[in-house]
Amino acid sequence: MSYLKFDKDLMINLEYSLYRNILRTNRKGAYQNTSISGCNTSKYQGLLVMPVPFLDDDNHLILSSIDETVIQHGAQFNLGIHKYNDDNYSPKGHKYIREYNIDSVPKTIYRVGGVILSKEIMFSSKENRLMIRYKLMDAHSPTTMRFKPCMAFRNISQLTRQNDQVDRSYREVENGISTSMYYGYPEFFMQFNKRVDFMYQPYWNQGVEYIQDMQNGDTFKEDLYVPGYFEMPIAKGEEVIFSAGDILVNTSALTDEFNAELKKRTPRSSFYNCLKNSAHQFYYIP
Repeated sequence: MSYLKFDKDLMINLEYSLYRNILRTNRKGAYQNTSISGCNTSKYQGLLVMPVPFLDDDNHLILSSIDETVIQHGAQFNLGIHKYNDDNYSPKGHKYIREYNIDSVPKTIYRVGGVILSKEIMFSSKENRLMIRYKLMDAHSPTTMRFKPCMAFRNISQLTRQNDQVDRSYREVENGISTSMYYGYPEFFMQFNKRVDFMYQPYWNQGVEYIQDMQNGDTFKEDLYVPGYFEMPIAKGEEVIFSAGDILVNTSALTDEFNAELKKRTPRSSFYNCLKNSAHQFYYIP
């Protein structure tokens, strides 16, 4: 039985799920913070926030989100969620969430028609790197997954807008790409544990809003840069692992690495274990 579990009724209710946040840290100063719905509600939130010592002593938001799409028979089902003007949320991926639990790591289960997909988010304990494991638990037709990264490359206390200074170049690496939006930032690697096609279609996701900043009277609107999208087929029972960070990885080792990191985690099976996990998040390895 899950100690921290949220069912479909709670997840699709944005008045509830937008105001329940998840914070994951590693021991190098990086963190991931967002609402359990997957929608960022503050400029300080995102999938990968990390120090950039070359620039300053502050934290910087590198990867704001990665928007997944399930494709079957040409029909696209978008699992991401962003807020825009006039309380417009698009896409509305939260409506596909059937369960969200936090046993060892945050795990979201989506159901789209006959597709059941799980998503687990894991931080490398000693590197500024995030791993996400997707598993196609059930499907009755050929299925394709698309992954669209929304990048910020900014100080966490600032917001970015569409500009001409962004470096749109990228280079292909093993099962992925690397890129860096601005001078001074490290090379950012996005890789998978299997072959993937990258479609270079750069654009700005304009007018993304952060509801908690807006309610606090702070600046709350920004544009996020999208370099394109990754796409791959996925079979029933198959696991796909996405890695994002400032180092190039051996993609053939991602599955073993994810499982090894998972074994290090203390399951949140009791209040005491939750306290142990919280205490470990304050342990820093320089």
